[in-house]
Amino acid sequence: MTELLPQCSNLAGNVNSIIELFKGESSLRNQQDTSKIEIALQKAISPKFEIVFAGAFSAGKSMLINALLERELLYSAEGHATGTECYIEYAEADEERVVLTFLSEVEIRTLVDTVCQNLQLTNPSNINSPEYCSQLNQYCQKIIEQEGGEGKSERAKQAQGLKLLIEGFTQNRERIHTLHNATYSMEQFHFSNLAEAASFARRGSNSAVLKRLEYYCHHPLLKDGNVLVDLPGIDAPVKKDAALAYRKIEDPDTSAVVCVLKAASAGELATEETELLEKIRSNAGIRDRVFYVFNRIDETWYAAQLKQRLENLIQTQFRDTSRLYKTSGLLGFYGYQVKNQTNINQRYGLDSIFAESVKNLGGEEETPQFVSEFNNYCANSGKLLATPFKVSIHGYETPNKNYFRVLSEWGTPLLEQLIADSGIEEFRTAITRYLTEEKRPQLFANLADDLQSLCITLKNHYQGIYSDLESQPREIEAMKALELNHLNQELKEVGEKLTKHIDVYVNTVVVNSDENFEEDFKKLKARMVSRLDELLNTFSVKNAYSQATLTHPRNATAPLLGLFGNCYANN
Repeated sequence: MTELLPQCSNLAGNVNSIIELFKGESSLRNQQDTSKIEIALQKAISPKFEIVFAGAFSAGKSMLINALLERELLYSAEGHATGTECYIEYAEADEERVVLTFLSEVEIRTLVDTVCQNLQLTNPSNINSPEYCSQLNQYCQKIIEQEGGEGKSERAKQAQGLKLLIEGFTQNRERIHTLHNATYSMEQFHFSNLAEAASFARRGSNSAVLKRLEYYCHHPLLKDGNVLVDLPGIDAPVKKDAALAYRKIEDPDTSAVVCVLKAASAGELATEETELLEKIRSNAGIRDRVFYVFNRIDETWYAAQLKQRLENLIQTQFRDTSRLYKTSGLLGFYGYQVKNQTNINQRYGLDSIFAESVKNLGGEEETPQFVSEFNNYCANSGKLLATPFKVSIHGYETPNKNYFRVLSEWGTPLLEQLIADSGIEEFRTAITRYLTEEKRPQLFANLADDLQSLCITLKNHYQGIYSDLESQPREIEAMKALELNHLNQELKEVGEKLTKHIDVYVNTVVVNSDENFEEDFKKLKARMVSRLDELLNTFSVKNAYSQATLTHPRNATAPLLGLFGNCYANN
């Protein structure tokens, strides 16, 4: 990570102090959520900046990373029995290495069962049985032949992926533990450099049984803590693999996303891609740090209707196109490889980087995918019409011979034109500029923007308190007078409120609206009637006369007559 400027050396402490001041003011506490500021702070001071490449299987994520680093590190193929987590970090040139973590036997068995169900192969799995593995391999090969090749249909791709999974388990059996994931350094494999280790991990059968790869690679793009993360596809046939990709998108450690979309080959966003975009927007740690890459753009060169659908999609659903790119990872990456690492003596890679793809047991050469796409680009894309290149593809020559002849005639200039048309160079330039020049200032700008509102609120709050203090008298007698005046005002307000309360209560009682009063009155009335009945039942003239005589000893007659008069009147 680039070292912070002296004035930012205690950035975390200073920002946290402001947050604590804000939280300490009870009147302000609920006015603003500080979690966004805390996330922005962590991004600004974190030693790592994780850029996740997310998308569907076969969208070209791995190829795109290879193209960015200009090295063939990651495995890229049509089949997808599983997915491998890949983390690529910076290392000095003499410290490059790879750490490999394998799937457990239980995980592999689960994958085999899942893909078998998808392919409607219902035999119970026993991957430790050579006979079962051989039989399953034959089934897969039969499906691939029926579909016309391993990349011709989804069923063929899954069959190829299952075949690689079984082969990988068989070849790496001693490295795979039953329940836990075994981890190895490249030295334990006796690899002398990263290229050898990457070659092992990139082999399809090995890649199929690897759970996680950690590359430590020397490349300027990875400096300043940048970590490239490649994950399983969001439409993985095994749900836990797809869930892994979504969880990483929502992870607070994720700082940016390269969203690799297949819309260039499909003409529309898949359901999973729409869900992916929603999850990206929900992660406050990502903000607007999203690069949208429509890979496999070369497929639109040969289908005008597909191209129009893609343009309509971009216009209607992607308002901000400042970080939107159209690429062909395959043409761009291998274009660089052929240009920089091969020559006419190697038949422009047919005898070197494509040698494994070219070999065929029957003696006839196979055609590497890049060669097919290169020939198609030259003959049918229309990209060369306004260029000096007058290229012809002959039907009477094999694809490999056409490829070799065309490059022999036009060489490096044609490859440079191919690379430019692939869009890879534009994407690499943009993301390199962002990560090496724009990223760090933007992180600090985001933090400053988030802090601004909180700081303004605190400032206004403290200025209000200061103004109130400034307006207060400073002499004791005047302060007493002011306090007495405040007390008088408060007492007056209390009295007015009490008066209003009494008025309201009396009016409520008068109109018989106070249920509690009415209830108490009824109880009192009942008690009075009961007491009166009790007095009447126990009344005695004799007792009354005696009490009156005791009270008026000198006028004994008068009380008696009064009593008789009262009794007569009452009767």
